[in-house]
Amino acid sequence: MSNLVLSTKQQILSLVRVLFGAEAKEKCVYFNHVKRFPNLSEPSTWGEKLLWLNHNWQPEIKSQCADKYRVREFIKQQGLEEILIPLLGVWEDANDIDFDTLPDRFVLKCNHGCAMNIVVTDKAKLNKEEAVRQLNEWLKVDLGKMSGERHYSKIKPCVIAEAFLPVEKETDVVDFKIHCFNGEPKFIGVCYDRDPVTHSSKGLIYSPSWVRMMILQGDDPTCSYPQPQRLPDMLEMAKKLSRDFPYVRVDLYAIEDKIFFGELTFSPDGNVPEREYTVEASQMIGSWLDLSELKS
Repeated sequence: MSNLVLSTKQQILSLVRVLFGAEAKEKCVYFNHVKRFPNLSEPSTWGEKLLWLNHNWQPEIKSQCADKYRVREFIKQQGLEEILIPLLGVWEDANDIDFDTLPDRFVLKCNHGCAMNIVVTDKAKLNKEEAVRQLNEWLKVDLGKMSGERHYSKIKPCVIAEAFLPVEKETDVVDFKIHCFNGEPKFIGVCYDRDPVTHSSKGLIYSPSWVRMMILQGDDPTCSYPQPQRLPDMLEMAKKLSRDFPYVRVDLYAIEDKIFFGELTFSPDGNVPEREYTVEASQMIGSWLDLSELKS
């Protein structure tokens, strides 16, 4: 029954987008989670301000940095090339991938969206034909039109291969998501125990001084995660990478004393963070996002 309801909601939202445009769909999605329509003329919550940015702030650098391939040049320009995961190849057509040149473990990902990744832990067990088919299907997707996250529509799709992080298995990878507002890290999401099939994970929120912040829906105060060894370095990197943006989430991996770059994200949770964060948290976080210069 729940799958039927979810499917029906998706169909209705798709129909709304076709009939009334992406903006109407965005407002309906927001209403579904917050139980009111967003105020985009005087935004105050985090979600409202993210939607305002989505409608009114679309510089070229935003699309470049959301592009999982072209962002690498931005990272180099900031003097942080050492945190880039080694690039093994890039292709505009997945049929051109020469799997014989790739190592036993690697990651294939499309550059123009999210959740379009194939994690290969054993090349001998990979169904190459199915991988190519799936990648080429993803390459056809315009996530900007589907989700309303407009910066994705400006990205030229391609497939990249990156080296496997230096861990034993995929579940050992811990993602530190540093949320930065006008160049200042305000809180850090820790994603760990990631499921290799569903890619879901456990999540906790910490302050930059590594104090638990209870702002997620269903937060468990008994859970904790150890502070990464190089947290001060990670925060400095996040400041450097976020200084050009009113808001961006800087995703980093910390493996022992090594730091690796994940991605830059401008529209967490599809610009509706209230999917995971409490309404009270959205109000508090919204106060950190200063739009005054952009609005003027």
